[in-house]
Parts: sequence; structure tokens; C-alpha cells
Amino acid sequence: MPRDRTITPPDPTVPPPDLVRRHLDDLLASPHFRNSKRSQLLLKYVVGAYLEGSLDRVKERIIGQEAFHREPDYDTNQDSVVRTTAAEVRKRLAQYYQDPGHETEIRLVLPQGSYAPDFRLSPAMRVTAAPGAVEPGRARPLRWATGVGLAFAVIASGVYVIAAMRASALDRFWMPLLDDPAEAVICIEQPLRIYRFVGPRTDDLNQAMVGSPATPFAPADSRKDSAVQLSELLPTGEQYFTYGDLMASVRLGEMFSRRRKPFQVLGDRLTSYKDLRGRPAVLIGQFNNVWTNGLTSGLRYYLGKTTAAYEVRDRQGGDKVIASLARLNRAEDYAIISRILDVTTEKTVVAVSATTFFGTLAAGDFLTHNSYMQEAFQSAPAKWWKKDVQVVIRSRMIGGMPGPPKMVALHLW
Repeated sequence: MPRDRTITPPDPTVPPPDLVRRHLDDLLASPHFRNSKRSQLLLKYVVGAYLEGSLDRVKERIIGQEAFHREPDYDTNQDSVVRTTAAEVRKRLAQYYQDPGHETEIRLVLPQGSYAPDFRLSPAMRVTAAPGAVEPGRARPLRWATGVGLAFAVIASGVYVIAAMRASALDRFWMPLLDDPAEAVICIEQPLRIYRFVGPRTDDLNQAMVGSPATPFAPADSRKDSAVQLSELLPTGEQYFTYGDLMASVRLGEMFSRRRKPFQVLGDRLTSYKDLRGRPAVLIGQFNNVWTNGLTSGLRYYLGKTTAAYEVRDRQGGDKVIASLARLNRAEDYAIISRILDVTTEKTVVAVSATTFFGTLAAGDFLTHNSYMQEAFQSAPAKWWKKDVQVVIRSRMIGGMPGPPKMVALHLW
């Protein structure tokens, strides 16, 4: 009897092999790849394996042998050519897809922790696929519907391009992060100087400090003369967020939700490098957030502080102080917003560094309102959104809260 066959309809979101080959040619000929021989070798190898249905060959040691001509027994711990080249390819792909004109192209994704490529269609290209059997020896082939389907694709592509041309300043600023298929991380700094009492005197110290519903706290003179041992204080900052940082994260979370961008909120004390690697991130907080300090070190604008004041400094201006404000009773606050493609996490990072939580509140407004973005970037060079960005904003205090954020310095590179 003839063997029963089940024909599985092809996935309409997977591009056909011919389109993959053409896109590979476009990538290799682009300014991002044409001068990097190693990146070209890796791309050709993994895409070739994808098209041949031989993804079992896409392993570090085999790639090292077949693409980079290493010996069969070479030490992958000592020779990281495949890993470092893959990281470089991911960075170059991110830069390529940020360029205008590529909005309606298919996208090649090299997932973290894998060398097997994945290809995805833009929404404008997802037309109905004609049913057919899978061709032996090929990886997920697809035949396109003609006639009405093709006309729809052309129209949809035109609409998509027009929409991209009309993208707001806010859309363009967030484009690298929102277009990234990986889940985003909002990493909030956590205060260092929050403590609770511990030990046999806990109840007595709490009573003297804050009282209880039945008994008031100790008078000022009594508290002034009391003594507390350091061993009676337990740091608990990892359990809390400051008001400004939390509100900024809420506004960002609302914006991501409206754009259907999956995200996770983490405190910096409980965030590891593994949590950040391979995921776009928003880092909130400067002086306490260990990840902001590490990932933004060396950038042009940075925050400093003295015993009496906070400062915004310019490394390229001879470490010049471009803003200084007293720690107490100030009339304004500052924040530095940096958007970079970070080489250590291989993803886009947006970092918010503010002098106090009022500055963080103002930065949250700036990052979620197009009117503030439009005003800040209206005089920026063409295609500014393709570059790494630093913006210094100032917010004047009005009734104890920060007013509208205004840009005072901008750096693109």
C-alpha cells in the first residue's frame, strides 16, 4: 500500500530560499559587511547551512574548521574566532537594519547562544503562501501567491515605507530597542542606605524611632542622646526602589505595552550579566546602579559630585563642568540620557543618569513624550537616529516637582 503522506502548509512568515539568497547578497555588499572578511565568512557559512537544511553543521567547532580553516582538534577556549565573529555579526546586523530603506526587508537574526540563523518577514511581506510539499534537502521553502496577493504586498510595502518616513522623533529614538525581537529589561537602581533594626533591641529601637499606633515615638532630645550599634542595622536596599525611578519605569512600561514590546523589570542588586546579555535594556539610576556605571563609562557626558554639589561634566571639553547644582534647596535638576549599542551585551542600551530622583522623573517624561523629543532633535543632523546618542536635559523645579524637560546638550557619534 502507498505510504500515507501528510502535507504541512508552509509557514507564511518564513521567506523563500531565493529571497534569503538575495538578502544575503545585499548584506554582504553593504558598507557594514563588505570590508569585514571574517563576518562575511560566518554569514555565508551559516546561511548556506540553513538553505541546505544542514543546521547540524552550525556548531562552534565545525564552523571553526570549515569556515575559518582551523584544525579539527583546535581549542575553542583558547581560540574564540567563532564567538567573537558572531558577536561582531550581530552588531553589524543591528546597524544595517537601523539604516533607512531596510524597513521592508526580511530580517536575519543570529540568536544569542546559537549560530543557527533565523529569518523573519516584515509585516508588509507576510502574504498568503500557496500550499505545497516541502522540497527535500531544502530548509522550509515557500511559494508565493500571485495576483491579488502580490498586489497586496506591493501596496502594503508602500504603506509601510510611508509610515516609516513619517515616524516621530520618539519612534526613531526607540526603534533599535522596539524592533529587537528579544525581551527588553528595565533595570532600576536600588538605594544603598536603607536599613532596619535587628537584634534584641529591635522593638525598643523601633518604638523610639517611629512609635506605634498606641504610643508616640521618643522626643527629639531622647533620640539625640541614644546610641545605635552598626551591628543593629541591617541593609535592606535590595527590597526598595526610589519614587522617581519607579515612576519612570512605570511610564516606560506603559509605552512598551502600547507598542506590544515584552519587557521585564529588575532591580540592579538582583540583576546579573546573564540577565542583560542578549537583551535590550533600559538602565535607570547613576550613582547606585552598578550596570549604568559599567556600561556607560567613558561616554562624553557624565555625572560627578562633590561634598556640596552635583556636576554634569564634559570629557571632550577638557572635563569642563557644564552644570553644577547644590545638593540641597536647588531650583533645577539634570539628567543624562544615553542610547548606545553596547559591545558587552551586544544590544541597545538606554541609560538614565540623574542627579536626584527628580531628574529621573523628568527623564521619564522626556523618554515617553514625542513633543519633548521633537524639540530636542529638531536641529539634529539628518538620520540622527542611526547614531549613538547622549542628551543632557534640565528640568526646573515647580512647586516641589520637576517641570518640562529641556535639552541643554546633545552628542551624536
